[in-house]
Formats: sequence, C-alpha cells, structure tokens
Amino acid sequence: MQKNNDGFGPSSADIHRNASVEYFTASHAHYSSMVTLAMGLSMAVILFGIVVLIAAFLEDEYRRLLSGLLAVRAVTAIGFILGACALYLRCANGSGRSVLPGLLANGLAWLLLLLGAATLVHGAMYAVGWLPVDAGHPLSPLVIPPLLSVGFLLMAIVLLLQDWRLPGGYYPSEYLSFALMGLSAIPLVGYIYGVSQFIYLDFYVPVPLLSALVFALLGAALLMARPSHPLMAVITRVAPGGQMLRHLLPQTLFLLLAFSLLLNWGLTHGWIQPDLLLPTLTLINGVIVLFIFWGSASRLDSEYGERTRNAQKLAETSALLNAVSESTSDPIFVKNRQGLMIFANPATLHKLGKTWEETMYRSSRELFMVPEEAETIDRDDRRVMASGKPEKLEQTLHLPEGVVTFQTAKVPWFGKDGSVQGVIGISTDITERKQAEDELRQRESQLEKTVIQRTALLRELTNHLETVREEEKRAIARELHDNMGASLTALSMHLEGVYQILPPDEKWIDRKTRMQGLMKSLVATTRRIQTELRPNTLDLFGLKAAISEQLDELHERTGIACHASLPDEDVEVGHEMEIAIYRMLQEMLNNVTKHAKAGKVDVILDIDEDHVALTVRDDGVGIPEERRDNHKTYGLRGLRERATFFGGQVDIRSTPGKGALITISLPIRPELAGAEV
Repeated sequence: MQKNNDGFGPSSADIHRNASVEYFTASHAHYSSMVTLAMGLSMAVILFGIVVLIAAFLEDEYRRLLSGLLAVRAVTAIGFILGACALYLRCANGSGRSVLPGLLANGLAWLLLLLGAATLVHGAMYAVGWLPVDAGHPLSPLVIPPLLSVGFLLMAIVLLLQDWRLPGGYYPSEYLSFALMGLSAIPLVGYIYGVSQFIYLDFYVPVPLLSALVFALLGAALLMARPSHPLMAVITRVAPGGQMLRHLLPQTLFLLLAFSLLLNWGLTHGWIQPDLLLPTLTLINGVIVLFIFWGSASRLDSEYGERTRNAQKLAETSALLNAVSESTSDPIFVKNRQGLMIFANPATLHKLGKTWEETMYRSSRELFMVPEEAETIDRDDRRVMASGKPEKLEQTLHLPEGVVTFQTAKVPWFGKDGSVQGVIGISTDITERKQAEDELRQRESQLEKTVIQRTALLRELTNHLETVREEEKRAIARELHDNMGASLTALSMHLEGVYQILPPDEKWIDRKTRMQGLMKSLVATTRRIQTELRPNTLDLFGLKAAISEQLDELHERTGIACHASLPDEDVEVGHEMEIAIYRMLQEMLNNVTKHAKAGKVDVILDIDEDHVALTVRDDGVGIPEERRDNHKTYGLRGLRERATFFGGQVDIRSTPGKGALITISLPIRPELAGAEV
C-alpha cells in the first residue's frame, strides 16, 4: 500500500489497484462463460459421436438418409467421444481441485493418443502399399485420413499438457490448439473452394466435412477451457485490446472469406481473368484490412479519450475527497466485509497512534488496546452490514491519548451490484461534552439530594410548627375551659341571684331574658371554640368519637345530612396521626360547607395492618378541575402537605354537578403508632 504526498490516505496507485480489482472481477465473469461454452461444445461433440456410432448399425434405407454422418467413420467418432469426454472432465475439474476427474481425463487422453498413433500407422501402411486397399480387410475400419490421426494426436497432447507451463510463462497447449484449428482449416477451405487437393491431401480417402468441423470446434473448445492462459486471456479480457480483438476478428475473417468467395465465383464464370486474381485479391484484402483497422483505431482513440476524461474526473474527485478527509478533525474510516481497515484519514491515524502501514488491512483487535472494545466494534460493524441501514453509535475507547468517547455514524458500503462491500464510519470526539454531561448529572444529583434534604427539613419544621400550634391550641383550649369556663359559670350563678332581686317590672323581665340568652350563647361559643382548638373528645375517647362529634356538630350547624362508616374496633394509629386525620377531616368538611352546596356527606374511615384511609363523599356541585390542580388553593394544598409528611397521598375525584370524592391514604408506621404529642 502506497501513501500520497502527505503520507496519509490512498494514493493514485491505490486507486488504480482498486480499479484492477474491478477489472479482475469482470474478467473472471468472462472466464466462467468461456469455460461453460467449452463444456457445451464438448457435450455436442459427444452426442455427435454417439449418433455416428448408432448410424453405423442402422439398416440400408436409414443409412442412405444419414449418408453425411456415415462419411465419418466409427473409429473417428470414438476418437471424438474420447477427446470430448476428457475435455469435459478438464473443464469440470478446473485447475485440478479433484483427483479422480483428473485421472479419468488423463486416462481418456492416453487412449486418444494411442488411437491417433494406431490410425496414423495404419494409414501410412495403406499409403505406401504395405496393406491392400480393401474394404473387407479386418483393419480397414482403422484407416482414416492422416490429417485426422494427427488431429487426434495433437488433441491428446493438448489434454495431457493443458496446465503445464514453460519457464517463460507460456503454455504449449495453446499453440498446439491453434495448430489443430489450422489443420482443420485445410479441408474446410478445400470444401469451400472445391479444391480436392486440400480435401484428399494425397490420400485415397477424403477428410469428411463434418470431421473437419468437429476438429475446428474441439480446437476452439480446448482454448476456451483455459481462458486465463496468456493467448486466450487477450481475447477474454475487458481491456481495450481484448475488446478490439473480439470485435475485429469475426468481421475480418467474414469479409475476407466473403470477398474470396466472390472472386472465386467471378473467376469460375469468366468475369475475372486468372492473371488478375492475385492483384485483385491483394487490393481487396488491403482495403478491407485498412478499413477495419482504421475504424478500430478511431473507436479505440475515442474510448481512450473517454477513459482519459473519466480518469481525470476520478482523479479530481479523489483529490477532493482526500482534501476533505485530511482537513477534517473527525476520524473517517472504511472497512471491508472481513472487518479490515482499508482507508483511514489522518485524524483516524492520529487517534490510533499508528502510521498508514501499521493501520491498513489490520483488524480491530490489532488496532485497539482493549479486546472487549474491539469485539464490540466488530459486532456493530457486522450488524450494520447485515441490516444494510445506517446507525449512530456511542463508543468509549481506550486510546494512546487516554479514554475517548466518540459518537460514530456507520453506514453500509454498497458495491456496483448492490451488495454490501463493507462499512463506512465518521466519528466525532464528544469526550468533553460527555464530561460536561456527567458533571451536570452529578450536580443535578447533588441538587436533588439537597432538595430532598431541604424538603425533609421543611417537613420536619412544618411538623414542628403543627405540633407547636396544636400545643398552643390545647393550651388555649385549656385556658378557655379552666378560666373562661369557670368565670362564665360563676357569672351565671351570680346572675341567678341578681335575677331574684330585680323588680317584677316588664322591662326587667325582658332584660333578664336577653341576659340569659346572651349567657347561653357565650357559653356555646366558648365551647365551640374550645372544641375547634382541641376537641376533648379526641383526647378522652379517641378518633371515632371525635369524628362522630364533628359530624353531629356539622349537621346541627348546617342541616347537612351526615353519615359515618367507622371500623368496629378501636383505631390505634398514634396520637400525632389521629390529630392529622381529625384536622384533615375538619378541612374537608369546611370545604363542603363553604363550596359544595351539598345536602349529604358520607365519611368513611377504613384501617388495616398497613394503611388508614379517610374518604369524604358529598353530593354537591363538585370541584372544578382547575381548582383541583391549583396549588394556590390552600385547603387542598394543606391536605396534600399533611398527607405527604406521613408518606401518604390524596386522591381527588369529581364530576361537575355530581359531587366530589376525596380519599386520603396514610401508611401506618410503627414509630408513629406509639408517638405522643
């Protein structure tokens, strides 16, 4: 792998190397099609030989119909079958991956070699007169034209030496295959131009037309069986030379043959003088060759210009991409399907602390310090390639400069055929941002702890204030009971004595009545204030009695029908919670009196081992939603604060015009169950 001028990123040589990979892939497709075609020709020759052998045993009327096939002797058909079978096995076995097909192909080639040698010897013996030219002779079926025997020998040698290479890199089998095709061209030209010397070749038996065609096909199949060999590679490559040869060779041969036939036809009919045939043929062939090669050169020049422009655009694009990748501070990298690094910009190399040579074609385990992090990276890459969809990942890696956190965008790298070739990644160093986020989260956690601590302190302070307030209320209630109550009682007794000495005048009687009413009202008000401040019933008889008394007082004061559902057993939740429940019930009943416009109130007290629940239900106008969620509504907020202090919660449900349902659920904690104010 070479470097560019700055020492980073792929150079132009790397770009050409990648282009060479694509070129090799395209050439490989041509190679596969060539081998497949060679196998198809082999099968066609095998079928032809089988048909010839079958035709040799048919009756006379069928033999006349197949006279063209019968011109091919059975021994020739056997040679074709042997050679075609060996060639098919060579193609199917490739470059010798399996042993058995190679051994079978070699065995068939040796049999073909023996057959060619035997027929050549017998043909020579008949040619020199050592054996009589007699169709009834036992060895007459082995007599075939020497050209066919030489063809079998050449074909057998090609099959045996097909993968043998000379030190210079040349394969003799290719040249022998061309020689086989050249030999088969001799009788073909004889048949085309009617030249008997090319058909008989000084032998008394002619070379059959079908035999010559089959040898030409077998020679071509032998070349196509190994398309990667040098001579065939020129034709099969996608390079300009191979394209030009594939384009020029068929049309050149066709035009030369067509004009040669035309001249021969003109010579036969007397339109062309024999002494002008050679100059005319030379002139026409020269014009054809000049025309074809001139047009090919023009086409090649046009393609070369287009390739030059494309290469220039590619170079400009590559330079632009290199400039972008080298100037950015974000690491950019590309990996192939095997997870090997094939591109890394300078930022990537800097983060890895490695050079270009130390990074290219290295796996993640070779590049990163912690194996677990490398395995995570490879797993993410495989997932992106398998899904074919981009992903954004956050990765924390141990690098030479320390622990670094990246936000990486990985996208699959698609080839021209749409298949996934690898993964492309762009990373951004977010270490400082992550540190700031961690610090912010830490501060938020500390702030949350502080808020919790302060909230607990505020709750404790609120509880202390409530306790102090309850103590003050109890002290005031005691003072009212002990002092105010005693004073009112003494005043009432003194007034009774005063009433007796008042004259029986109507105006004094009226004043007596008003004074007695005022005294009763004052006593009732004192008792009500005393009860609201600190109900003696709660202290003396417990929560159930205090709730019943409060409902009775509400019914007597407002006329609202009150119903209480209380547990049968005594409620023991601790004096502090009893006071809280009593005050919350007091607040809810005050809300019903002020806002509900209710005619009926149900109070339900439910208690189990863990919780105590107080529910107040009325049939009034309901609580509007905005008032339920309004934290400035002091009554409801007070309920929530009291319930929250005890670890409970308040559930408010209301439908406009259909009343309201408020449920307070408080957990019974052991430390509260025995607490005293």
